[in-house]
Amino acid sequence: MDKSMERKFLKTTVAGILMEIGFQATEPAALETLVEMLYSVLSQMGNSSRRYAEIAGRLEPLGADVMMGLIDMGLFKNASSLLAYAKRSNRAVLPSPIPSVQPRQTSNLQAGTRLPHPSYMPSYMPAFPDPHAYIRTPTHKQPVTEYEAIREKSAIQKHELEKSLIKFLIKTGPTESLFLNQENDCFACKYQ
Repeated sequence: MDKSMERKFLKTTVAGILMEIGFQATEPAALETLVEMLYSVLSQMGNSSRRYAEIAGRLEPLGADVMMGLIDMGLFKNASSLLAYAKRSNRAVLPSPIPSVQPRQTSNLQAGTRLPHPSYMPSYMPAFPDPHAYIRTPTHKQPVTEYEAIREKSAIQKHELEKSLIKFLIKTGPTESLFLNQENDCFACKYQ
């Protein structure tokens, strides 16, 4: 549900509560303030009950978690008053809000047309799947057959092979020191 639908639903709820109490009309600014207060209380109650559920090791809060959240907020005195409020006789039933933009129906993508059953197959058998599931389609590129492209690719591969072999020989071959004896040593200090 998007934010505009949430606001619309909360506005309808607050208006219904105000009508239950006996108000005939309200100022838009006052209604918005009450909607904001209700949103704040509901989000605080939801966060609190979610925390209680997580402390208990559950993923979703139970009614007891919601009651503990209400007790924390100071809104819950005893269970009988809450039940009496829920079962009140002058309760207004609120209509569900109509979304301003109707959701688009997503169409299933279908490749090709489904084939009907042949005459020798019984009708209780499942329908054939979409044709793309069993009709052969090439999934690889056709090989290049031009002479110049093949020669160029071969030359590139040869060059890369030579480079990798040289790197391998450098890493694994024996190393030769430039300074094998002390006479040719370029450093001023003597070895001890």
